[in-house]
Amino acid sequence: MCYWVGTKKVREEMLRRLQQEPNDEIAQLFYKTFVGKAELPFKEYYVAIGKARPEISVLLNDKEMGLQFRNMIWGLPWSYTNPKTGKSYSREMINSTCEKIFFVHRDLVYSKRCVIPLDGYYEFFHFSNEVYPHFMKPKEGVFFAAGVWDESVDKETGEIVASFSIITTPPNPLARKLHNNPKAPNGPRMLLILPEEKVLEYLNPNARKADLEKLFAPYDQEKMEAYPTVRFLRKEFTGKLNTEEVRKKVEYPELFFA
Repeated sequence: MCYWVGTKKVREEMLRRLQQEPNDEIAQLFYKTFVGKAELPFKEYYVAIGKARPEISVLLNDKEMGLQFRNMIWGLPWSYTNPKTGKSYSREMINSTCEKIFFVHRDLVYSKRCVIPLDGYYEFFHFSNEVYPHFMKPKEGVFFAAGVWDESVDKETGEIVASFSIITTPPNPLARKLHNNPKAPNGPRMLLILPEEKVLEYLNPNARKADLEKLFAPYDQEKMEAYPTVRFLRKEFTGKLNTEEVRKKVEYPELFFA
């Protein structure tokens, strides 16, 4: 669920935003970082798969450095030791649920929040023992997915690595229909997509728990759409994941009855 995202058209949209509104703070920063001075390479994907730990461009608001873009690994290391039993747990969090964010990431959610600009993401609809990928996209602009991030030391290289986890929320009706995997441990979910006007509010370093909880809501389904695509996880698409092939709309006649 929500482990496949796209960023391919984000650059185009950010430049369009800047032309329409030269004072757009996020679009200005995007241009400065990835186009003007080209301080960083923007990470463009037709589909980035979370389990492959891709590097993705994210937006954050550092208390000292201010608003900035950074390239980070998708997949946040997490560990926990039960104080009663002494048993330790650890895993990589590709996504994190909003219901548990104040426990699982109780420090990061206050100090290290980020936003990931996407041109869409993929959900896999289950029907009659088959799986059908669907591309979920904004009707206009881009999605701004909320996340948390942190830095850790790579045990092999000794380098400091920045990584992030995307927050998920209960679904809107469209996402509920498409994210119908009966084996999903948390049931139907969707990415926590922020309304454009709420992005800087989410990144506000002084935001309190109550301020953030108000933003933990399903995205308006009237502002998004979805269509079925090719089954790009099959072997014949090896080496073609970052091509237009994965975005092709495919009509599956059997889904007319789903």
